[in-house]
Amino acid sequence: MELDELEKNDRILFNKRKTPLLVTETGEKEVTVKGPQGAEYLIYKENNSLLVCNKGKKKYSSYCKELRKVGRWERKNNVWTHSKTGEKIRIEKNKNGFWTINTHDVETDLDIPMYGFTGKEYAVEEVKKFVKKNPEGIK
Repeated sequence: MELDELEKNDRILFNKRKTPLLVTETGEKEVTVKGPQGAEYLIYKENNSLLVCNKGKKKYSSYCKELRKVGRWERKNNVWTHSKTGEKIRIEKNKNGFWTINTHDVETDLDIPMYGFTGKEYAVEEVKKFVKKNPEGIK
C-alpha cells in the first residue's frame, strides 16, 4: 500500500500491531497517525522505503512493513457488522431461552457455551472482546 492511498480518518495497521491507528493528517510524502493512547506517529517514505517513527523523532525510525487499511466493527442492536469485509456477528435467543452468538458458520475463537449464555450481557461482553481482538474481521 502507498501513502497516497490513505485518507484522513482511515484506520490502519502495520508490522505486528494489533490495535488500529487513526490517520489524522495526510501529505504527499508523509502521514500522521494517532495511537489508541494518543501517541502520534509519522509514516513517511525515504529512499523507496516506508518508515515509521514517533512524531518529530525521525532519527529513531524503523521500517513500516505490511501497511494496510482495516475496517471497523459497527453495532446495530444485536448485530455487529465489519465495514470492510461485511462479516456479521449476531446475538440471538435460542429455543431454550438462552443467548447464543451466531457467526454464520465462520470459524472463530469465541467461547460459546454449549447451551448458550444465561444473560444477554454475557454474550455481548464476549462479542466485545472478540471485536477488540479482531479489527481486521474474522479470519
